[in-house]
Amino acid sequence: MRKFFGLIITTAMVALLAMPAFATDSRVVALAGAGNYIEDDYNIFDWPATLPSYSNTVWMSVHHYMFWPQWVEGDSEYFTMIGASYAFGEDGSYGTFGVFLYNYAPPLNMWGDEDGVQGVYDETLPSKFTFMYAYPVEAMTFGLFFSRADEYYSETMDSDTEEDSYAYTTIGVGFKYNGGENWYVDAAGDISFASYEDQNTSWGTVTDDANMKYGARARLFYEYNEIFTFVPYLGFSMYDFRLTADSTDYADTHWGDKIINFTFGIGTQIKVNEDNMLIFVIEPIDYMKYEPSQAPDTVEYEWTYTTLPRFYLALESDVKDWLTFRIGGVKSLSKYTQKDNMEGEYEETSTFAPFGLFMGLGFHVGDFDIDCVINNDLPYHMGYWLTGYQWNETGPKGEPIYMVTGTYHF
Repeated sequence: MRKFFGLIITTAMVALLAMPAFATDSRVVALAGAGNYIEDDYNIFDWPATLPSYSNTVWMSVHHYMFWPQWVEGDSEYFTMIGASYAFGEDGSYGTFGVFLYNYAPPLNMWGDEDGVQGVYDETLPSKFTFMYAYPVEAMTFGLFFSRADEYYSETMDSDTEEDSYAYTTIGVGFKYNGGENWYVDAAGDISFASYEDQNTSWGTVTDDANMKYGARARLFYEYNEIFTFVPYLGFSMYDFRLTADSTDYADTHWGDKIINFTFGIGTQIKVNEDNMLIFVIEPIDYMKYEPSQAPDTVEYEWTYTTLPRFYLALESDVKDWLTFRIGGVKSLSKYTQKDNMEGEYEETSTFAPFGLFMGLGFHVGDFDIDCVINNDLPYHMGYWLTGYQWNETGPKGEPIYMVTGTYHF
């Protein structure tokens, strides 16, 4: 049973590590999630200093729930977003401002363990807003990022009042330096805070104790010649999440989650010709380690997930002036280890070589660019579109399109 649990965890990790972040659009998904190694307008969420490169743009997005199945709450099966950027002054001399509105914000904790606290900031929350601002100074650009998501509930019965509140706040900074005609550097970092309070539980009031997450990343774009562009990337993140309660018994069975993650990769963009670009990436190492946050002294539990290495291969081809085809694959050679004493001394080691394939189309009409990620099974069930006959299946396999995103340039 534990080996099966390990398989589930590992499979989920591989699937999400192959996916881009929540805000990333269809183009990057269709290119197998290699967003850190290409220039794209949705990279602004990870690299806020690139915002001036995409001034005066409106973004629109609808994501099917398949991209975040275990965190969707409510009746909606989709994550939706609309946002816009605007450059102030001539040629953006006073900077570029962006605002983005979502229905949901993703959880801060992607890998909370079932044997641990069972829910430390691992749920979506209603998103309030996301703001960005970037200001260029000669060869340098500085960027700021701020997002907020929260939920509050208050109920009074006679003289008893219960108040529950949950919130995520992220503050980020970015820096871009243009070193000349053929290279530039991106760097970014962010810090996230979570708050939680749940009153009148069986342990009394449960509230946040450790609640911070850190992340930092950097990349270099170096145009070696007209054909090859090299992009090394380095990323690091960590967090320590746990809750506390009035009852001391709470800590005996509920502890937090502590995660550390390190990734290093080198990407290559190959410009085959004016209409075709190949992307090849090798990530020599992607390492992640989980352990409880202040578990009882009698508890031993940890797992690691190591990829040595991961490969991305993608093609972007302009079939027509109005149509772009994209396809991308990601292959990981990974190892999962687990060690605990939850039900006796236990150790597990598993190796995997999962593969993910993604396809997409881009349509260019006037000032609009509309991209989508299509179902890999779609070619076998085209009757849904051509005759109205719908394949008798619901869920991700039954949807012809997984994600639709668009931009309008003004």
